[in-house]
Amino acid sequence: MREFELVIDEALKNGLSPLRVTPMNSQLLRECLGFRLGKVGLEKYEDKENPIDAIDILYSWPFPQYLVGERYNILVVRDSLVNHEDIVYVVSDDHVTVTHIFSIDVLTFGQGTLMEMADFGEYIFMANGVRMIYWDPTLVAWQHMAASATIPMMKTVCNFKGQAVGGNVVSAWHDCDEKSYVWSKIGSIDFTPEDDNEAGYRRDPFGGEVYHTRRLGDMVVGYSSEGIIALTPVGSPVTTFRFTELSNIGLINQGAIDGDLRRHVYLGEDQILREITNEGIKELGYEFFMGDLEGEDVIVSYDKKLEDFYIGNSKKTFLLSPKGLTEIPQHPSAVWRRNKETYCLPETVDNYDALIVTSPFDMGYAGQKTVFSMETDILFVKDPEVAVSYYNDITTFGTTDYVPLNDQNIAAIIVSGNAFDFRLRYDPLYDNSRLSYIVVRYKMTDLRGIRGVYAPAPRGQRK
Repeated sequence: MREFELVIDEALKNGLSPLRVTPMNSQLLRECLGFRLGKVGLEKYEDKENPIDAIDILYSWPFPQYLVGERYNILVVRDSLVNHEDIVYVVSDDHVTVTHIFSIDVLTFGQGTLMEMADFGEYIFMANGVRMIYWDPTLVAWQHMAASATIPMMKTVCNFKGQAVGGNVVSAWHDCDEKSYVWSKIGSIDFTPEDDNEAGYRRDPFGGEVYHTRRLGDMVVGYSSEGIIALTPVGSPVTTFRFTELSNIGLINQGAIDGDLRRHVYLGEDQILREITNEGIKELGYEFFMGDLEGEDVIVSYDKKLEDFYIGNSKKTFLLSPKGLTEIPQHPSAVWRRNKETYCLPETVDNYDALIVTSPFDMGYAGQKTVFSMETDILFVKDPEVAVSYYNDITTFGTTDYVPLNDQNIAAIIVSGNAFDFRLRYDPLYDNSRLSYIVVRYKMTDLRGIRGVYAPAPRGQRK
């Protein structure tokens, strides 16, 4: 009986499927744990470390936070068990010196949200909805405050070319509330509205609770629970902001967006991953996997050097590289880059085996096939083994036991079905491990649907 080969190689370059329903025979993966998708395919994920030894850091998701500024690095730790407070520190660039700034006690001030930062270089201004903290260059000291006559208490704020743009006002401030955007005078932290509207406020066009304001190039992107808008500066007839509605799909929760001046990536309330650039919004997809994050706030963190986005919660995390999506065994609430290294908090790594599971293949024929062996070119790993999930119909399916690969990276594994997922797992022992392809050898064992000579082998098979 004629034997065929199915070559699975492009899937190892494409990563997890961005589609909600993946078509049969797609070169995409259904599971991919322990990898980053690089220029030539899957790379071993490199565990990130916590470089801060000066203090014991408590963990309470979605904290700790680490905010990197031009001159100041801010660490925010939540103590939800003993003192019930958010503790704010400033950390030196070499991570050696950690200085306490202020402890935001829940009984005194209430429970704050994630800390937001407007970084003006010499001057830095932070807010979390219950307290505002800033560096006073005149007094050469950190100060904290509640709402004032010129600054409302808000939950988000950013720096837009020397002008503060914020939102989600929780203090008594004109007609504002949690659905309002506010902006200050240019070159000042004074938000007092004026007739010329240089400083002013406006309600979210979608009527949502404002989660974030974040600069993107020559505009500020506003993220609310009901939609995404662009605040673009205009000079005529007055100096103010023009509001443009970008999407009526809101942000899933505060913290589910990150990026830089060129690109933001965020998770929408519909569990679809999207990116925003100066060219607009692009849907990335991956809702099948983002649905696994339901039940806990999602945090998106950005590594500016590698252009990687970490998307996850305290139990499951995905890594979106410029080439695609994989799953990783760390679950950071904060990722940052300093001294040519990428760091994260928490640094805990799950115990895991590197795992690859393909999307289903029926080899272009609906009849029964029998798989006889699997082969890979994998190198520099420990205890590699393979298995096959098989499907005959919607109620008849299963997975074989895992079988070790021999010294030639071949495993005899016999199983019949109409469609298959192919699995590879191993101990990720070495950083220079390599994997380029998986080859499956099979035969057609149900020939009732075939007439005449066999058709030419489709892509992915060799005669």
